[in-house]
Amino acid sequence: MAKNYYKAPKHSTGHAVTTKTHFGSTGDMVVDHSILQLDGKPIELSETSVLCKDDLGYYITNKSMINSGLADPNRYANAKSRVVASEAKKEESSSS
Repeated sequence: MAKNYYKAPKHSTGHAVTTKTHFGSTGDMVVDHSILQLDGKPIELSETSVLCKDDLGYYITNKSMINSGLADPNRYANAKSRVVASEAKKEESSSS
């Protein structure tokens, strides 16, 4: 008689990743920070930082992590680097 061996269920979270990598940052994820605002103020970044967007929203990371092939801790592990940004409001001109 054969023994039944335990087989662990496959893990699935239901989260689909639409970027090229699950944990890294690539050049196509970089967005222009000048068109976004944080609490009504423009986002200011240092010369070594860039603003990226993934499935969960915007985050700030170092330029050295872009296309490096390494996992970017600012993307998946550092909640402080996440930014809740919104598009800058465009002033409407009335032509009456």
